[in-house]
Amino acid sequence: MKLSRDRILQNHLRLQEAMGDEGQFCRLVDDREVADRAVEGVVTFRHLGLKYTQVGRKQIDWSGPQHNHQEWRAQLNRFFQLPALAAAWQQTARQQYAEAARDYIADWIRAHPARHDWALATYDNTLNLSIRMLHWFTVLPALVDSAAFDDETVDGMLESAQVQLDYLSEHLASRMNWRIAHADSLLTSGLWLDGLPGAARWQKLGVDVLNDAFHRQVLPDGAHMERNPSYHGWMTRVFQKYWRIARAMPELALAMQTEPIARMHDYAVGTTRPNGALNAMHDCRGRRTGMQPNQALEDRAAFRREAGLPDELPPTSQFFAQAGQALLRDGWGEDATYVTFDATPWGLAHCHFSRNAVQLHAGGRSLVVDPGSLTYEASDPFCAYGKSTRAHSTVNLNGWNQSEADPETRFDSVPGYDLVASRYEGGYWQNSFTWRFAPDHGRGLFAPHHRTLLWVRGRCIVVLDHIQHDYAEAPPFLEVNWQVCEGSVAADAEGAWARTCHEDANVLLLFPLKPAGTVLSVHEGESDPLRGWVPGETQYSPAPQVCQLLDPFPAGWANVATVLIPFQGSEVPEVTAEAGTRAGVSELVLRWGDGSSDEVFWTGCLFTAIGEREEFETDGSLVHLAKGPDGAVLKGLAVDATYVRPFAPEVRAAPETFAIAPQQAP
Repeated sequence: MKLSRDRILQNHLRLQEAMGDEGQFCRLVDDREVADRAVEGVVTFRHLGLKYTQVGRKQIDWSGPQHNHQEWRAQLNRFFQLPALAAAWQQTARQQYAEAARDYIADWIRAHPARHDWALATYDNTLNLSIRMLHWFTVLPALVDSAAFDDETVDGMLESAQVQLDYLSEHLASRMNWRIAHADSLLTSGLWLDGLPGAARWQKLGVDVLNDAFHRQVLPDGAHMERNPSYHGWMTRVFQKYWRIARAMPELALAMQTEPIARMHDYAVGTTRPNGALNAMHDCRGRRTGMQPNQALEDRAAFRREAGLPDELPPTSQFFAQAGQALLRDGWGEDATYVTFDATPWGLAHCHFSRNAVQLHAGGRSLVVDPGSLTYEASDPFCAYGKSTRAHSTVNLNGWNQSEADPETRFDSVPGYDLVASRYEGGYWQNSFTWRFAPDHGRGLFAPHHRTLLWVRGRCIVVLDHIQHDYAEAPPFLEVNWQVCEGSVAADAEGAWARTCHEDANVLLLFPLKPAGTVLSVHEGESDPLRGWVPGETQYSPAPQVCQLLDPFPAGWANVATVLIPFQGSEVPEVTAEAGTRAGVSELVLRWGDGSSDEVFWTGCLFTAIGEREEFETDGSLVHLAKGPDGAVLKGLAVDATYVRPFAPEVRAAPETFAIAPQQAP
């Protein structure tokens, strides 16, 4: 043998001890159904649920003709069945599991023989290669003593691994999760195969690239550069693994530091809904109803204990400036209300064109939702739709997409209030996007969109939109879309409202301020063009999209206000809304059934001072006043103000955002 069985086991035990039980790709998977089906030559394909596909155990066509889907070819060549087969072998000692694992590996080697000029097949890629190596050598220590893994089989694996890892070392990605996955595979494989010719070189290259990626790809706020909850979680696990290895093997000179990884955990927790699922922002998915263990919270707490950090939760109002995402909640329990605002700078192909999009989760249910990742298969129209601006709860012109241009965003949080304001100036483009705009962006229209979100805790979420254009050919149409979760929706165009109709938790949407001629409509499960879809358990699922349409949209400004009111049960809150604009200042009044009210005053894009109103005077650009049934001001908020007379008459040294305390009210 090129590497003795004892050396293989020693290497594995040393690495396992360094990583602990949490090491990425270092645990076997106890899934007997996957193992039993794999024995029959049937492997899994995860896309809109789990699908089993017959491929056989020998003479497999590794190009994956069974599904016209890029992820099927990727999953087939990554060997996700191996950890389940190894676990079943360890638990039962039944040779059929070890023999099946051997057959899959041996057949892949048959189809891709090792030689000095080895190169990837057209259906393969270096990310598949990286994951394939990790899976092969995760299971080898568990299977190496089985009769199925004789000297010829193990030597064949090592010979193939040498040419694959040498190829990988010459074809490293320059960025994104691929670069980290490449380095992870090189370093971990080099440690597993320590003593094999080339292993020391893979180790050094892996360390150098991982150190570089850790400093460049982890943003100062803790988010990974792709700004995507799913891929961020993967990168967090990888870097935490090497944080552990660095402490156990200081001779490797790994540079993973504690504080950046702690911030990575904070971002992971922030992007998790109260039901324990990812918030489905960009290329990820998460359950919209039902509970699951909040793994992000558990992992964060475990890391902080291990690192000796204080055992405390992050603030409920989190803004990740480099990620461009406000992740807000009113508590850490399962019944918390959770609001997200997506002003993400372009994080490459795993980002969506969803600038200024909003999500709302309350009462255990996601109510205003992001479609997340529908499919990675570019030939499927749902790939482009899921990434499109129109699929998200934001503004578009002509149904076109935003561009890669980054928005400018601000965030303020004071007791009882959160405020996010973002200005996107990248225009809207006719072409669709899958992994890139092809062949180019197409026709475009410059139009800045400014959105302000004001969350009055315990009351409502107010969303203020200003969009402007000066068309050169023909006026576009304007859409303000609200994608809600599956289920029926009631809408009243004349009453200017819409609501979901679930039994447990709902949202009421009010549309009190909009340009003349705006029409309210609902789109669900439409195919030409695609509108109103989210991922389902086994297929794409129709879901209502509430749309405010202005067609045509004359040149100039559109001023739109939308109010989101989450509520429990099926009884709709008793509330009316009135709004209007006078002398450059807009006003919204919500009157509740108990006689109380909420009043919001603002100027376009928060650009100028409100000045003097009937009841107050301020140099701020937005003011909220909460009033009791008797009309007395109970509390309030001022944005970019030094005073609000008579409620906060003392002039501050500089404009700021502050709460108006009850004792300040006359």
